[in-house]
Amino acid sequence: MKPTHTLSLATVSLVTLLTVGCTNSDNPQLSMCQAVAKQLTSNTISEWGNTSQSDSDRSVTTKVAFTTNTGQSGNLDCAYKKKNGTTDTSPHKVTLNGQAVPNNLLMSAGVKASKELLSGTYKNTVAKSQELAAEAGAAAGVALDSAGKVAKEVAGEVQGQVEKALQKGNVLNTDK
Repeated sequence: MKPTHTLSLATVSLVTLLTVGCTNSDNPQLSMCQAVAKQLTSNTISEWGNTSQSDSDRSVTTKVAFTTNTGQSGNLDCAYKKKNGTTDTSPHKVTLNGQAVPNNLLMSAGVKASKELLSGTYKNTVAKSQELAAEAGAAAGVALDSAGKVAKEVAGEVQGQVEKALQKGNVLNTDK
């Protein structure tokens, strides 16, 4: 049973790494800690408070304060392991309002939080893609308009040169 649990934690860590790696967040541990907090409080968080992060050789701890819809204050501490200079994006230990969160509850909250982050990443990616496509379309329209104006100018110049050549009789005779 223990290897399965380790595999599950590794799977959640990988999904979280991929999820947060695709987001625009400059602090993936904070993003994940907030997403886990939302899951552990049944999405009742109405406001985020102070956040802090401490860093040691072996781990990073992210602390998040929040207020629920009922006005109750709370805090969550998420501890992330460090390996070879890289910090995990899935917490290995979480404390909610001073109480350690059991591993099975942490696993469940972590999976749901990862899904939430993936969904947000997907929505952000779609929105950004649409924005970039609109910008590219507008830029292409401007470039096309500019190219059309240049083509018109060149055609006008060529027509003028042909008319001058005709007036001077400098027309190449191709009837042979």
